[in-house]
Amino acid sequence: MKKILKPITGAVALAGFIAITGFVTLAPRNLSLARESRLWIEGTSTVKSFTCAATKVNVVALAETEAAPSEMVKSASVTIPVASLDCRNETMNGHMRKALKATENPQIAWKLSSYRVEGMNVVMTGTLSIAGKENPMELRATGSAESNGTIRVKGSKEFRMTEFGVKPPSLMLGTMKVRDPVKVWFDFVLNP
Repeated sequence: MKKILKPITGAVALAGFIAITGFVTLAPRNLSLARESRLWIEGTSTVKSFTCAATKVNVVALAETEAAPSEMVKSASVTIPVASLDCRNETMNGHMRKALKATENPQIAWKLSSYRVEGMNVVMTGTLSIAGKENPMELRATGSAESNGTIRVKGSKEFRMTEFGVKPPSLMLGTMKVRDPVKVWFDFVLNP
């Protein structure tokens, strides 16, 4: 779950950061995620902790370059195919996909509804959809711009899987249970 949320959070944070710093002249739809960009989920169970990484993230951001920074970003969304989440354990991947109802809901999606700038931070409000259930979610991120025009957006968000109707997996007759809160981390590097 954390890996899912990180790409979503990162993309939205990036859109807000671009609007704040005036880098919209790069045209958000022309920015590309660099290979070093990452989104991952961290969680714990009664046996051990785990990390799952998103191997694919889709970002769409539209902006008006002449608008004020607080009004530049007109829309931003992130989607992550559930099948792209990799916990480096096929059994765990299977349990995660089942818990996320991947057959009926093959994507995790986040859509920006509004944002505000607080210094170098961006606070984004939007809707997160996981396993067929949508909930409002606020995301916070930090951003930085390098001299070559590259933008980096980093952040994290902790939430409970049960808020989305996802029952945390349990195995071995219940002796191994995944704990409900998970944390999604993202570190997006966007190149012009």
